[in-house]
Amino acid sequence: VLPVIGEHSDRLSIAAVNGPDSLVISGDQTAAETVAAHFQAQGRKTKQLTVSHAFHSPHMNPMLDEFQRTAAELTYH
Repeated sequence: VLPVIGEHSDRLSIAAVNGPDSLVISGDQTAAETVAAHFQAQGRKTKQLTVSHAFHSPHMNPMLDEFQRTAAELTYH
């Protein structure tokens, strides 16, 4: 998958490896659809997940500082 993601690596990343034949990519929707179309053309099964954000992708980086500040204020039990 990495060679196919390669040209989109600034907009996509591997979010999860669920097994030897199953993984999730995350990031820019248009780039993800392009990668999915590539594998669909090879007869591979793809599925777009219904999520509110591109979790596990560079799209989440802008919120990390605020998340860290909030997490540091919590008391964990």
